[in-house]
Amino acid sequence: MEGLHFSGETYSILCAALWAVAVILFRKSGDSVPPVALNLFKGVVGLTLSLVTMAVLGVPFFPASASASDWAILAASGIVGIGIADTIFFVSLNRLGAGRIAIVDCLYSPFVILCSFLYLHEPLGVPLLAAVVLMGLAIFIGTWSPDPAQRTLPRDLHVGVLLGILATFLMAAGIVAVKPILNRSDVWWALSVRLAAGVAFLAIQGSLPRHRASVLAALRPSRQWRITVPAAFVGTYLSIFFWTMGMKYTMTTIASVLNQLSNLFILVLAWLFLRERLGPRQWIAIAMGVGAGVLAVL
Repeated sequence: MEGLHFSGETYSILCAALWAVAVILFRKSGDSVPPVALNLFKGVVGLTLSLVTMAVLGVPFFPASASASDWAILAASGIVGIGIADTIFFVSLNRLGAGRIAIVDCLYSPFVILCSFLYLHEPLGVPLLAAVVLMGLAIFIGTWSPDPAQRTLPRDLHVGVLLGILATFLMAAGIVAVKPILNRSDVWWALSVRLAAGVAFLAIQGSLPRHRASVLAALRPSRQWRITVPAAFVGTYLSIFFWTMGMKYTMTTIASVLNQLSNLFILVLAWLFLRERLGPRQWIAIAMGVGAGVLAVL
């Protein structure tokens, strides 16, 4: 699939559309599958498909050009960006719903640019600082509610926002850390190593007594696979491939802004399929969030 000659921008837009679909499916999956079990399940499905793809394409899992530091960085990125961040994301998604998580996820682009400045030494300008302020306002406007009778309790709402911010930062840091490796490596190898590390971490976590029963239930064929398997296929195989390709073939700043289109797609899909009620404040907030993402790369 890496032989398809699309631009990095095209890959990033495709990733945004696929991730929006995946978030809706993951939200439905979260009704019956706890976060750790769901994260491990999607990781196992994604890793299996990635390894099969590598075998079909003839991509070696132990390339001669890969250094020990490449392996270590990819593994750390997988543990942080997949093993830890995705579980936190699912917890936040269950608390906030797909519509509100789309607003919090608008921090992804500024976080990528900030991490690029710190790790890749890309320039950090005034527009990024303005974008961060605008993003903060967007999150406040989109998630605060004056209605005490709202379905989501205020405490759940606040905790969900904080967890969503943390998950978004860890995702951004995880992908920026491997950008230099992506520039010189096969994408399927890089994402498979990240997935393998994330799955290994989750397998250890899932073996703990508090998670063991839910993990075994998630891995056992059942009716819930009708949602969890498509969610894992779209979210951990297709979208992560296009996400990685976008980061490989264009600047991290451009890719991250185009990835933010997923937030608009999520709002519409949440309204259509999850019947989440979104008021004017949520639509204004998402517009501010996307605007902040664009402002960050001016």
